[in-house]
Amino acid sequence: MKSIKIDEFKNFKFLGNLHLSKNEKNLFYSVSNMNLEKNSYEHRIYKMDLETKKSFVFTNGAKESSFIELLDGSILFAGDREGKKDESDTTKFYKICTSGGEAVLDFTVPALVNTIKQINDDEFLVLANFNRTKELEKIEKESKKEEDKKENKEKTYDDSKDYLVATEIPFWGNNIGFTNEDRSRLYHFNKKTSEFIPLSDDITDIYGLELNEDKTKAVFISTTFTGKMPLVNEVKILDIKTKTVDLLAKDFSFAYANFIDSENIITVATDMKEYGINENSNIYIINIKEKSFEKIVNDNFDMCMNNSVGTDMRLTGGKGILVKEGFMYFINTEVNSSYIYRIDKNGNLERLNEKSGSIDCIDVSKDGKIYAVALKDSNLQDIYEISMEEENRISFHNDTTEYSLSEIEEINFTNDGIGFIGYVMKPVDYDPNKKYPGVLHVHGGPKTVFGKVFHHEMQFLANNGYFVFFTNPRGSDGRGKEFADIRGKYGEIDFDDLMKFTDAVIKNYPALDEEKLAIMGGSYGGFMTNWAIGHTNRFKAACSQRSISNMTSEFLLTDIGYYFIDDQISATPWNNYEKLWYHSPLKYANKAQTPTLFIHSDEDYRCWIPEGIQMFSALKYHDVPARLVMFKGENHELSRSGKPMHRIRRLKEILEWFDNYLK
Repeated sequence: MKSIKIDEFKNFKFLGNLHLSKNEKNLFYSVSNMNLEKNSYEHRIYKMDLETKKSFVFTNGAKESSFIELLDGSILFAGDREGKKDESDTTKFYKICTSGGEAVLDFTVPALVNTIKQINDDEFLVLANFNRTKELEKIEKESKKEEDKKENKEKTYDDSKDYLVATEIPFWGNNIGFTNEDRSRLYHFNKKTSEFIPLSDDITDIYGLELNEDKTKAVFISTTFTGKMPLVNEVKILDIKTKTVDLLAKDFSFAYANFIDSENIITVATDMKEYGINENSNIYIINIKEKSFEKIVNDNFDMCMNNSVGTDMRLTGGKGILVKEGFMYFINTEVNSSYIYRIDKNGNLERLNEKSGSIDCIDVSKDGKIYAVALKDSNLQDIYEISMEEENRISFHNDTTEYSLSEIEEINFTNDGIGFIGYVMKPVDYDPNKKYPGVLHVHGGPKTVFGKVFHHEMQFLANNGYFVFFTNPRGSDGRGKEFADIRGKYGEIDFDDLMKFTDAVIKNYPALDEEKLAIMGGSYGGFMTNWAIGHTNRFKAACSQRSISNMTSEFLLTDIGYYFIDDQISATPWNNYEKLWYHSPLKYANKAQTPTLFIHSDEDYRCWIPEGIQMFSALKYHDVPARLVMFKGENHELSRSGKPMHRIRRLKEILEWFDNYLK
């Protein structure tokens, strides 16, 4: 059997963007892989014949992952097949027949497109990036250029890219960069005439665009703001022929809206009044004519309606919610797994599968047959046909049977009268007569979950002689909104759950050396790692990644800080600074004795790099061994979608740090 090596993910495939063709004879999906030589990822569209279940490469440009099926059955995708460096804000779309052949340039949209929906052979609705300040500067620049040309003035240095100006919050976004006044704007595009007409204003962000069956109307979610982005948004409907827009619903946080039939919109939304920004949504029906807004689930409905099962073996996305033949299908996380549900407009709800694992994206046939990209058992992502009775794997892009894997075992424990499930991975080649070091792994979020799915870094540590153990403390997803609600309690009940879990693991696994324990985690898990080293000395090493150390700086410097910290810590720097400081791990850094490795990325605007620097500097000031590794050009997603060589370097840093202090 082969061991899981530090760079083993170079041999794995990442699947996503699953799409069932209109004639229901084929599946199209993206397959991604690492290219270590170029330190990048390659993305290709694959096609599966559903009769033979055979798959083959459909596009080979190595840059195609997102696509749509056109009305004539051909596939349309954005790309740049010419390979020329083009700095203009345009998007080229290529078309390829489903029978195969060479992709040809179909049309070019004069903007950076993020969503495209076809109306008819020539017309499309498009969501594209727009920035009003940049557009004005572009006009002024061209005007000045013409004036200088007329007056024969000498060319001067163009300093327009030397400055960043912020006028609103958030002014940057993780994995996006500087976003001040950027908006996703709605356009009508005619490829025959090249007309590109805006249908929304320049201060409104639009997303979630969906068309009705006869392509006469479109529904979308919009947020209009200047200065500070609000947490609530609106659902609007567009009459495509007249180009008129009508407001259907507002004052909620809408996550999804689509036509359930010709007269009604089904939408997922929360008012956040009871449990804040992490409150689970409800499902509503909006009658288009009456503009009525009616909840169709009962008061006991308590689902997150997304997949929050964590893994580092997922790269691209796909549909997690969709409408088909009068039903809304969606993925929901329960305890440690995600499952598929459907609901009709009358509120009749049913779960459609039973087997645990992670459902990553889905598509559905007209008669209700479900196809999903999923992680099941100890397998990596592949495609499954799913029903309540059985789940059949129909693609085989990944094979883990040749590897030495640590089986994930369950352990039950209680704290404060609440029952929990914990998970333990023994070292590969485990010998009960030996002693082994162990790592407590804390997930991010906190409203996510760990489950019994393949996690490369955990298997890598187990293959290098470590126990790895993890659980879902209070604050996690999958057990309802009350369990997930730790507002104002960060570092208290959640930390206590984790320590009780660690006690239970030590008690139940005598081969785990309690004198050689480490703690690690990223994002919320990084916060908890920082918190733990200031509140206990039981860990002899720690690895804090993309962390939070100071609630005040996190509030003021990051893309989500101004609303996340206000809501989750229940304080601002002006109404209760003392509470922010109380929940800041930095406050307790003078008590820390644990040697700690800090890993951060310079483009992580979710938990900005000063969070890691502050905690690192505090430990060094107090003569505690610490190391800070800063990755250039990476963001909050380093461990999951960072450049391949950077992901390898990250794991190298972690293993060497733990080996140094625990072995």
